[in-house]
Amino acid sequence: MPANFRLSSLAVSALAIAACGAGVHAAAFAAGGAAQASGSLIPKVKPATANDLDFRPGTLRLVTDAESGARFWVFIYTIANKTGKTQRFSPRFELLMGDGTILEAGRDVPVEAGRRVLRSVGSDQALDQFQIMGEILDGEANAREGVVVWPAKGDSKEITMFVSGMSSAFDRVKDPATGKDAIIRRSWSRQYSVPGSPDPRVASEASFDPIKDAWLMR
Repeated sequence: MPANFRLSSLAVSALAIAACGAGVHAAAFAAGGAAQASGSLIPKVKPATANDLDFRPGTLRLVTDAESGARFWVFIYTIANKTGKTQRFSPRFELLMGDGTILEAGRDVPVEAGRRVLRSVGSDQALDQFQIMGEILDGEANAREGVVVWPAKGDSKEITMFVSGMSSAFDRVKDPATGKDAIIRRSWSRQYSVPGSPDPRVASEASFDPIKDAWLMR
């Protein structure tokens, strides 16, 4: 898909979410259950189809690499397959910052710094965005823990995360740049905020309201 069309889709998605799900591309749902004050325990994402994977988002934290002093956003999640058959998982994670900066998971993250950050926040079984890709066998025993890293850029007071790859739902639309058909997929989004200026000496956890979680096609 052309880069200009993908960026345009992100902008449309952000506007749809800001409007509380109004329009064609976003539909907000009320998530059941209550989150802990820390945000570490939250309702799992509702599936769109019987073939959707069980996606359980964890925390989004701003972490400082002790060696380089560089700062990174780190997201932890669990993915499980409860569909009754083997499914392939090929996730995509993006952050849309408050100033319009778009961060793609893994891009501009130095290899060694990324490894240090992963070791500092994830369990020994945690997999990065590339290691976790592939087939997931059915059953809770085959669930995987994933960790995603982005460089800390842009305005972090308002952040929207987009995640795709756990839903099999898709649609076709016309690419306005080329007039050709393009595939858009059902993606999950969450709005975060980090009030004030985070202390670089400690990890800062982004806050969110699970009621504002939304699904959209992009």
